[in-house]
Amino acid sequence: MVVPMAVRAARHQFWIDRGGTFTDCVHHDIDNGTLRVIKVLSSDEAPWLAIRRLLELSTDSPIPTCEVRMGTTLATNALLERQGSPTILVATAGLGDLIYIGDQTRPDLFALHIEKPAPLPFAVIEVSARTLADGTVRGELDEEELLAALGSARSKGGESLAIALAHAYRDPSLEQRVAALGRGLGFEHVSTSHIVSH
Repeated sequence: MVVPMAVRAARHQFWIDRGGTFTDCVHHDIDNGTLRVIKVLSSDEAPWLAIRRLLELSTDSPIPTCEVRMGTTLATNALLERQGSPTILVATAGLGDLIYIGDQTRPDLFALHIEKPAPLPFAVIEVSARTLADGTVRGELDEEELLAALGSARSKGGESLAIALAHAYRDPSLEQRVAALGRGLGFEHVSTSHIVSH
């Protein structure tokens, strides 16, 4: 396994769990092997605050190169409780219904009438341009049609945008363009599969 240079050079490791109320942070000083723990009130800045406190840095001091592993029960709880901002899913044409189809997992294998929970996305928008498995892009992104669909979903209450286009890991250009259009319409939270999957 190739370890990134920044990780090899790091002398600090942090393991962080951001919860709804508190953020817990464990610091491992690689040079002397010591472990230290801190708990701070959760906020968007909590991880930075915890790291700075553990390193005894002022709020405006730069953080040295370090390795960070972060998890969040906040996101898990939001999914389980079906909370969070209404999210619009942008998918490759023909794949938008996968959130309805799911897989064959069933609570009762022989039940004839299964009640599935509603899919998480507020709305699904499909785009016909697609990236093939070899990384080539087939078709043109119909930006006018996409903008109209995004604008309509946003006017009905959609707040966040999740973009999951097939094979974007091979060429992220389509996802990047969709993300740029979404941000241009005022979506503050935009996630793309090629970034999230790293």
